[in-house]
Amino acid sequence: MVFEESPEVFWQRYLEHAASVELLPVPYGSPLLEALTPIGPVYAFDRGAPPAPVGRVNVIFAAAVESFRYRSGPARLQPAGGGRTLLAGKILRDLGGGAYLFDAGIPLVLHAAEPLESGAPLEVVAAPPLMLFREEV
Repeated sequence: MVFEESPEVFWQRYLEHAASVELLPVPYGSPLLEALTPIGPVYAFDRGAPPAPVGRVNVIFAAAVESFRYRSGPARLQPAGGGRTLLAGKILRDLGGGAYLFDAGIPLVLHAAEPLESGAPLEVVAAPPLMLFREEV
């Protein structure tokens, strides 16, 4: 599945779904960023150019669906082993091209190979890695 043409194109396409988070310092060149979000710390693969900024930044979280099931429960995002991430929440809307706006307590752009039902409660195992696209400041 093609996730993006480039980080810049992805950022422009989904800019309206960005969330403001606090990025914490990381060692130079580290591919993982730690973002403080309303649901707690989230570790995601950095899709921006180094060095990553520190402080309040607009970001877009993105993930690819490995498997899913329709199931009610509290919104959450947690590690699921093997680099996978467990996401629970609901599809807010279809963004076209296999992309969906998903609410797991924070907004995510979720990519799926098969159609997902908008408004439905969903539990997703996201393929590694969870990605973070960031505003270049």
